[in-house]
Amino acid sequence: MKTRFARVAVCAAISIGIGGAAARAAVQGAPRYTVAQATEKPEKTTGQGEGVVRAVDADERRIMITHGPVSGPLEMSPMTMAFRVAPNVDLSSLSKGMKIKFTISRDAKGLYVIEDVRPEKP
Repeated sequence: MKTRFARVAVCAAISIGIGGAAARAAVQGAPRYTVAQATEKPEKTTGQGEGVVRAVDADERRIMITHGPVSGPLEMSPMTMAFRVAPNVDLSSLSKGMKIKFTISRDAKGLYVIEDVRPEKP
């Protein structure tokens, strides 16, 4: 599962033009990916977004999401990124390809965390 998650991360990085050493390391078999981290505004802020689940890593409590713009105080451009997931989120209800709505926050350390995930109704 971790290897598949790393491959998805590499494909996402390459598709948006981030290659470099991290992508080469992952391609060579080292399951590496970077978790989104912000460096500004130390207070906790939140935002709302919609996207598609690309991968779920329950062991590491991370999900990779391709999302549109995030609205609210925590604005974010559309992208594909791996995010940490809060302990209260049930990862067993998520699957690859699922359309979701989510709440994301940034804590005092600047880390992005998915606080809530809701399947999008058809």
